[in-house]
Amino acid sequence: MAQRFIPYSVAMVTPFTKSGTLDLAAVPAVVKYYMDQNIPGLLVSGTTGEQHCMTIAERKQLYNAVATTAAGKVQLYAGVAAFKTEDAKELAQAARDAGFNGIMLGFPPYRIPSQQEAEQYVAQVAATVKEVPIFLYNNPRRNGFNVEPETFVRIAKSVDNVFGQKEAGYPENVNKMKTALNGDIAKYSFLSGDDAGFVDAYINKGYTNITSIAGNVYPSQFNSIVDHLLKKENDQAKQVMDSIAPGIALLGKAGMIQSIKYILRKKGVPVGYCPPPIMDVNEETKQALDKIFF
Repeated sequence: MAQRFIPYSVAMVTPFTKSGTLDLAAVPAVVKYYMDQNIPGLLVSGTTGEQHCMTIAERKQLYNAVATTAAGKVQLYAGVAAFKTEDAKELAQAARDAGFNGIMLGFPPYRIPSQQEAEQYVAQVAATVKEVPIFLYNNPRRNGFNVEPETFVRIAKSVDNVFGQKEAGYPENVNKMKTALNGDIAKYSFLSGDDAGFVDAYINKGYTNITSIAGNVYPSQFNSIVDHLLKKENDQAKQVMDSIAPGIALLGKAGMIQSIKYILRKKGVPVGYCPPPIMDVNEETKQALDKIFF
């Protein structure tokens, strides 16, 4: 069975006003920017999309607004994570109803479930959208919970619509998960969100896909990197990555999301700002970004 998720997608930023209000009216123009860059897939309302700055109702509105513009034209993956299982179910069902192609299922932030509780959470959410493929999102630095490799394998073998994991915690766990699946790995995707390390992660650490953050401002370059890797043209992939590494490093140092929003605003894309307390980049950072991106 082939993988259910495309090799390259971009983590979409969500437009907010300066005061932190979701700007639904701007969503079509933001989505059109990605489509004009020939980005094949969008991850909507993930960490980069600042999902926990929105209510459950607002996230559902965002899914619908994105799908109205892009469904059937690019692959759409919905970031789903909530403090309560019932809210995660509601989000997953809304993504399905909006026509999304897949779901990235994150774990309840701050609450730190046990491995058993996390398994139950995944099983219960997945059961409400059995027709939608899911990849789990493991990001322990952000939410304090880590999916153990053995837990992923138990989930993968017992939940029919889980087909992978975005591993943002421990890269060494990817090959552990693949080994523990006993060779039954062709249908599973192991996704990275680490732009700078992706070439190495793909070649040496077992990763198969990326939901890129820097792809917001380096869309063609990441398309090229992934294309080279799929063709086993590793040296060419490294060359492209080397050419954008200084820019990625600056984004990370300055604040990835707020820097991307500054760059895109200056390009005329109405992405707005990050909701407070996250602040816009300062003048010194703007000048540094301008030197690389303009």
